Amino acid sequence: MKSFIEQAQFYAEYHQKPITFYTHLIGVPLIIFSLMLFLGFFHLIVPGVLDTNFASIGTVIVLIYYFLLNWRLALILTPIFICLLWIANLISWAGPTSGALWTFVIIFILGWILQLAGHYIEGKRPALVDNFWQALVAPLYLTAELFFRAGRMKNLKTQIHGGEIPPAQPVTTEKASSAADDIM
Repeated sequence: MKSFIEQAQFYAEYHQKPITFYTHLIGVPLIIFSLMLFLGFFHLIVPGVLDTNFASIGTVIVLIYYFLLNWRLALILTPIFICLLWIANLISWAGPTSGALWTFVIIFILGWILQLAGHYIEGKRPALVDNFWQALVAPLYLTAELFFRAGRMKNLKTQIHGGEIPPAQPVTTEKASSAADDIM
């Protein structure tokens, strides 16, 4: 598994202009929400034991992956994903009704229009064309960029935009203190 820094560096190459950031800031959550809505139509039922939908299962799997990549960013994204999942489940609980299907289609298309408009202005194709898994990295990358713009997580910003991939090192008391300061 590639590190978050490696994946974010690859993702950053495709997202240089500010407009792409802003279109993705709206488009990515819309696409995530629409996919949660769609996956919410499909249930996994074990009578008397389990009744869940694939949106919930997928969200847990994606969040575990995010925690493996960067636990700080994953911690920020977890309540956002839970809220999106809750709203998607409210809409999709009755199955693929016409209202729920239209909601999915409209939000999915709107999200992709924003994504593609950003890339059209950028003059580059989406990163997921070259590496499909970049679609999973987008929420983490955008969250990191929000922190960078707020003047936070400077070490991570340097590693991603400075081209450095630091070797794994044991955490010392000084590093733990520095990491805590970096978040704040």
